[in-house]
Amino acid sequence: MATPAEAISLGREAAGKGQLDAAVRHFRAALQALPGDPMPTIWLGQALCAGGNLHEGTACLRDGALARLALAGTRPEDLLPVAQLLQKVGDAASSLRVLEGLAAKGLDTPALHHAMATAAAQLARHDLALASCAKALRGAPHHPHLEVLTASIEIDAGQASVAEARLDRLLSGDLPPRERFRALRERARARDRLGRHREVFADLAAGAAIAPDLPEYAAQDAGLVARLLAQDEAAFDATMLRRWRDDGPADKAPAPVFLLGYLRSGTTLMQELLACHPEVLVADEAPLLSGTQAAIRPAASRLAGLDALDRQAIARLRQRYRRLAAMRLGPDADARRLVDKFALNVIDLPVILRLFPEASILFMVRDPRDVCLSSVLQLMPPSPSTVNLLGWEDAVRFHALVTATWRRYRDALGLHASEVRYEALVDDLEGTMRGALAPLGLGWTEAMRSFHENAATRAISTPSRSQVTRPLNRASVERWRSYAPEFARVESLIAPALRDWGY
Repeated sequence: MATPAEAISLGREAAGKGQLDAAVRHFRAALQALPGDPMPTIWLGQALCAGGNLHEGTACLRDGALARLALAGTRPEDLLPVAQLLQKVGDAASSLRVLEGLAAKGLDTPALHHAMATAAAQLARHDLALASCAKALRGAPHHPHLEVLTASIEIDAGQASVAEARLDRLLSGDLPPRERFRALRERARARDRLGRHREVFADLAAGAAIAPDLPEYAAQDAGLVARLLAQDEAAFDATMLRRWRDDGPADKAPAPVFLLGYLRSGTTLMQELLACHPEVLVADEAPLLSGTQAAIRPAASRLAGLDALDRQAIARLRQRYRRLAAMRLGPDADARRLVDKFALNVIDLPVILRLFPEASILFMVRDPRDVCLSSVLQLMPPSPSTVNLLGWEDAVRFHALVTATWRRYRDALGLHASEVRYEALVDDLEGTMRGALAPLGLGWTEAMRSFHENAATRAISTPSRSQVTRPLNRASVERWRSYAPEFARVESLIAPALRDWGY
């Protein structure tokens, strides 16, 4: 039997080779002999997170880092990467707790303060985030990335004029292409907040012209979603899809509720409302469905591959989905009503229908003009979907493509689905939520009225985090009217959605 030191060495060697299961085994063996030892706890956390087991892995990272912080002689700079990893895997609160411990031990570097700023911003703690940015900039004056980050947080904190001045100064000088792109995007957002509407689209267009030269955008296949949906449309057979639905579930385990919509349509607001219910557990933008779909064998078309699945195969895929949920969310994924919120899972509606024909679906609807405007103003991480949101006409065309897919399935199949309007939530929160909850077998709870207070205690993965930590208001309703000339250019693209939803 290996000694603890040997087990740790074997675990690190296996992790370096990408043999994560072996690494986890070795680190667990070391911890059996050395219960609570911070270093193998941290290494186990790293291996678990790398393998997708974020629930246990995050706890190990947090507990190991805090235990090591308490030890005399710990070099605080050695724990900074652990705090940064906690942030990367979605635990901004634990990351901030570790970072504050590192600062208390005397660490005072731009990297520390940058990490504190981003963690605090994810928790909508804007005052702390801006104070951390100021400290980072004192250590790295005029650093363009830090300057743009500061401006972004200033906008979220209601200081758009301060942010615009900062970005004007930055953009008047020489900037690397990536920082010029980000600065232009943030200045567009600041000018929107300031009512400088005529200047907003000029900045968006200038940013869009730079994006194709940035590796992270050049690497994206902007036509991927359109090709997939075109293939689905060509193979669309309502009779086959109704048969899937009528086949019923392949096992007795409960199906999740799928919360869908378009980007910036109100899915994060609904997520935070549902998260206030004691019987509900929400998965916030967790790739559970895509991780499940990855196990389906390729076929001539996606619909053909799904149709070829027998009940035994579907049961295995449902089990895989639940296993991924447990790895991401912990044992509560089975004990509570799971809501899988991933807005663009609407693209994968055939997968939902085949694997979970009994699942309830909530689809968020918002005025398409406000949705398109909001999606193009908000910079999102590059992906085959979000790369379509850089240019105005591309963004409107992508909205039309995705929402038409939803309406095709909705109208042909009579889904177990409810459409919930964002504007209705703003105007009548309780009444609208009661209507949305009833098909799910859930009731209204008064905690939903103060959803923003609960949201302020959690890290939220989408750009809507600044909005959902404030009480509901009508500030985001009919914002498109300030940009009416821009909508005149794309009227034919957006007309079908406007007609269907009566906007």
